[in-house]
Amino acid sequence: MGFNLKRLFILAALLTVCGCATTSLVSCSKEGNERIVYSTPLRSVITGMDYGDGVFVVGHKSPDCDAVCSAITYADLLQRLGINAQARVAGKVICEPLHVLQEAGIETPPVLEDATGLNMIMTDHSEYAQAVDGMAQARVLHVIDHHGTGTVTTAHPLLYYALPIGSTCTIIASMYEEMGENPTRTQARLMLSGLLSDTDNLTSATTTDTDRKFYSWLLERSDIADIASYYAGMNKARTSFDGMTDEEILLSDYKEYEIEGVKIGIGSVLASEDIGLEELCRCMRGVMPAVREQQGLEMLFMMLGDHQANLTHVPFCGEGAKEVAEGAFKTAASEEGCIVTTYISSRKAQFVPAITDGIVNWKQ
Repeated sequence: MGFNLKRLFILAALLTVCGCATTSLVSCSKEGNERIVYSTPLRSVITGMDYGDGVFVVGHKSPDCDAVCSAITYADLLQRLGINAQARVAGKVICEPLHVLQEAGIETPPVLEDATGLNMIMTDHSEYAQAVDGMAQARVLHVIDHHGTGTVTTAHPLLYYALPIGSTCTIIASMYEEMGENPTRTQARLMLSGLLSDTDNLTSATTTDTDRKFYSWLLERSDIADIASYYAGMNKARTSFDGMTDEEILLSDYKEYEIEGVKIGIGSVLASEDIGLEELCRCMRGVMPAVREQQGLEMLFMMLGDHQANLTHVPFCGEGAKEVAEGAFKTAASEEGCIVTTYISSRKAQFVPAITDGIVNWKQ
């Protein structure tokens, strides 16, 4: 019988029980400099696994900043441990993550089209619906995530490291710290960028004290001199859709789920100075039916936010979607097919649970 992630203990809890050994060894870097290597349970678990000829590290489809930066920095961490790990992305990198990589002087990792038969590590997701094609036929060795347990199952033991915090990059930063590995300035910049993006600069409902701790820890180690200006640049890139079609905007931050047997998609887009909430909602409604059919979905929802106005518009399409949305947000839909509610900062912590409740009640 395969191992279901929902039945696995979170490794972090196991490490807490075991305790973290801090026996140190002296190792030489490639440059010949001596450094201290800490022998911890986490290091022993990771280095004791069989990676064959190597392993690919990849985030979810429609790659956002946390998915891209977590894949790159986790691959870097594994390389320090002597593991042949290479970062990949699950689709075209645009907007905010592209801006972050360009600012850091980092080339975008190659796109992985098919994971079939490969040794794989998944960051920032544990759903086959959000993964690279062929992931169900891959040998998944690690899952590093901050969402709920998904659909990934394996026929072999795996490292499943999940924490209920704001960002996967926060988890990876904690792994650097736990193993006594000090990130380079560029690695710290990338992890900090993923943290800032997924927590909306520490304002999201998912932000925890752990995120705040590693925000400071990473900022001290990064080469970012003016964090306010840096985040402003990230936010501007996130809402810059120059040259993009409405469909590309819809899919720029998009995830699929299967809830109570219903296959749905949820896109998330922020309004900007260039495109206001009303116009954004109109544009999304125009392409949603075609995207729903193209993706093979039963229902499609959009989470269109304007933080300053404290509003979120939720257009929807698909049979039953109106009833689900109205039940989820306890608000009547407009004639155009949209729910208007207060600002929702988190898809995983606020939007998905509400839609799940809506689907459960609708099916009953």
